[in-house]
Amino acid sequence: MKNKKVIEGVIAIGIIFVISIFLCGCLDEKSKFIGTWQYSEGGFITFYDNNTVLIDNIGPLGDLQLIGIFDYSIANNQVTFTSGSIGVILNYKFLDSSTFQLSNDAGLSITLIKV
Repeated sequence: MKNKKVIEGVIAIGIIFVISIFLCGCLDEKSKFIGTWQYSEGGFITFYDNNTVLIDNIGPLGDLQLIGIFDYSIANNQVTFTSGSIGVILNYKFLDSSTFQLSNDAGLSITLIKV
């Protein structure tokens, strides 16, 4: 009887540990974005913790030019910027802790540096 309670306790702790690691991974990905990022041509993006973003011209991604305040979400190595019913999905890749790239499906990309 005592062994069963010990085993149940170990399993419960294991489950809590796995859930904690998963949640930390999700939060860590979002936390990488928080702050202001500069594009070499002068534009910038500021990601806020409340899932809003201020964009001042993120650069030449085809016909895309986002300027203003948007909501954003992060999933599957993509960031989605939305305003009302309009949304733009871009791929992202962190090159290091202070540099990341945004790209579209046409292969155009920009590199942003944390300021």
